[in-house]
Amino acid sequence: MDGIGIGIDWDKTNEPAYLDGRRAAERREESDSNPHESGSDDHRLWQAGHASVTAPDVVADKIGDFA
Repeated sequence: MDGIGIGIDWDKTNEPAYLDGRRAAERREESDSNPHESGSDDHRLWQAGHASVTAPDVVADKIGDFA
């Protein structure tokens, strides 16, 4: 999962794969439910969309561990 989101332009956030990843995260689906071929642009966009929803929760959990 190195580099997820790196190099994704703002216009890519309207791509179907990115939006599908966001929707999957909003439905609380795990990141391993990515339906796209590993290594493909759609796979990377789906992961970035998923992370855009789940990353704030992960950061908050890590901060809470130190509080």
